[in-house]
Amino acid sequence: MKEQPMILAVDDDAATLSLVKDLLSADGYLVDTAVNGRKALSRLEAHPYDLVLTDMLMPEMGGMELVQYLRLNHPDTLIIVFTGFANYQDAVSAVKLGAFDYLTKPLQPEILRHAVKRALEHQRLSRSHRDLELVFKGAEAMGWQALELVLTTPEAQVLKVLREKLEQQKDLKKVGHLILAAARDLVQATRSSIFLFDASKGQFSGLAALGSGAKARAGAVKSAGEGLMGYVATHRRPLLVADLSKESRFPLLGVRSAYDTQGLMIIPMMGYKFWGLINLTDRQDKQSFGPRDLFLGWLLGRLLVEILESREPPAEFVPQPLEGPWVFEEVPLGLALLDQDLKVVQSNPALERLSGLKGRELVGQEIFPRLGLSPQDQEKLERAFRQVLSNQELKEFSSLKTDYQGKPRRFLGVKMVPWPSDRQARRGLLLVEDVSELERLKQRLNLYEHLAIMGKLALCVAHELNNPLDGIRRYLSLALMKKEDHQEVERYLTEAQKGLQKMSLSIKSLLFSANPFKAPPRVTDNLHSLLQDAIRIMMFQASDQRVQVAFHPAPEFQNMVMEADLYYVFINVIKNALEAMPQGGQLTVNGTLHKDRVEIAFEDTGPGLSPQEVDQIFQPFYSTKKGAQGLGLGLGLSICQKILNRYGGRLVVASQPGEGSKVSVILPQAGPGGQGGQ
Repeated sequence: MKEQPMILAVDDDAATLSLVKDLLSADGYLVDTAVNGRKALSRLEAHPYDLVLTDMLMPEMGGMELVQYLRLNHPDTLIIVFTGFANYQDAVSAVKLGAFDYLTKPLQPEILRHAVKRALEHQRLSRSHRDLELVFKGAEAMGWQALELVLTTPEAQVLKVLREKLEQQKDLKKVGHLILAAARDLVQATRSSIFLFDASKGQFSGLAALGSGAKARAGAVKSAGEGLMGYVATHRRPLLVADLSKESRFPLLGVRSAYDTQGLMIIPMMGYKFWGLINLTDRQDKQSFGPRDLFLGWLLGRLLVEILESREPPAEFVPQPLEGPWVFEEVPLGLALLDQDLKVVQSNPALERLSGLKGRELVGQEIFPRLGLSPQDQEKLERAFRQVLSNQELKEFSSLKTDYQGKPRRFLGVKMVPWPSDRQARRGLLLVEDVSELERLKQRLNLYEHLAIMGKLALCVAHELNNPLDGIRRYLSLALMKKEDHQEVERYLTEAQKGLQKMSLSIKSLLFSANPFKAPPRVTDNLHSLLQDAIRIMMFQASDQRVQVAFHPAPEFQNMVMEADLYYVFINVIKNALEAMPQGGQLTVNGTLHKDRVEIAFEDTGPGLSPQEVDQIFQPFYSTKKGAQGLGLGLGLSICQKILNRYGGRLVVASQPGEGSKVSVILPQAGPGGQGGQ
């Protein structure tokens, strides 16, 4: 978000517009106004806005139509609607369509200020969460090597000294205390705890704690499904909460009265299995934790995982079979215990019925080819199951279509769960459910919802087509009347052509809404597809900011197989380019094949960087963003560089103030996938 958020107020009442503009301008916001929805569209075509405030009842184009237009064309722009008591139901409908909030008229100044502040804070946090997720996906691929990203910082030295101490410490509880003491030094967490996960009991048990109530927390036992710890255990992603009382993801948790602050971090400890959690809260300076703190906490978690895995006793593994009448009589799901070769160790009658084979025939066989799925789905499930065995994470597929010859088509729901097993002979539990009836009902419901949405969108587009169509008709009539005057005819036909272009854009918007984005890239893909997917996923932001994107790949890119983690490199580079052009511009992506290398150049028309900024952009925790955007972690380009280093590639940045920037991804001719253009 820009340092001064831009707000558009839309209302046909001059007094309301004056009140909104005076109040919000005094609070430091940039405020534009429009007297109806039609005027608002002109404003939106000229500038991107962070927030739109709109009345519901206006001449020419009302608030509901404006909400529909914004959801379709500017999905990142937040909307607050104004409503009187008489049209309260319209405000509820607008919220269902995607408006963030509604306010009743006459407007109360303090309520208006609070609603605007809350909306912009929600937008800031949402964008921050997206950026953090992108950074951690890259960092997780590196494991403890992610420490290399911050080698030049004082924090790196603290972590290296800590690692040496931990290697000498035999007592695991003291190891936990050393980790938490380091967290106090690195991120000022005055109250902290470490909980280890017991998969057989489905619960957490305290290992160590610091701060108020440390003794009770260190000895506590908690269910794996409770509260924030349960949320992180389920999602297996680091959690950063600036203020729990304002966090929309956990509305029922409320204020935690036992704590000094409402900011917190929870770090999942992921290795070959899920080991547990590190909880960090109550910064010493009473401020909220930031992305930098979360990254350092994540590094502490990686270090503790390394210690836990190195010290796990090589106890003899006793297989845990699927036993008991609940498996064979009461569970309607197909169950199978699979080994690391994806072969059935044991199954239940429900799975035998789904596969058409008896238990003895299934044992020792690969189950996925027996489910009647397409070769692509079989490959997808086999790859996912190996990831479950490797990463100890749950995997779920909601609806896979069977294609048995001569048999009715069915839909299967598949879940994969890691099974407590020997590290050298890992196993997993496969759950298969016939969801055909549920899928038919879901498809019918989706069809009805799709038709309803398309009806609303069609209405919106019909309004959009009506005005230019009327203009085209008039201009063509005038051209016929002035057909002897060639200059006049040319002028009228040019205006008619502009109207046709507007109609074409409206129709494209409707078609685009009916065609969702492609699925994420595969483990490997061709370079053309990886670049195209990265550009497409960022097109909403580019469109919202009036950034024109041009893509010129070399034809050979379609035959160059690459690793999919390059997709995150491209996403990071494109995101940085768009953030440099908040008021619009041009992004050109050129792909060139040289004799010994591949070059993908991303050129923007932003303000450019000074030589000092170019020298520092790869430094950890450095960011050129100002204001609210400056809350980013500043590790995006560092991670890109590390990923490219794996494949012998590099990132080259060329920029001058006032002349934009050019970021080039350089890869060896053979390509990360090892096949190049062969």
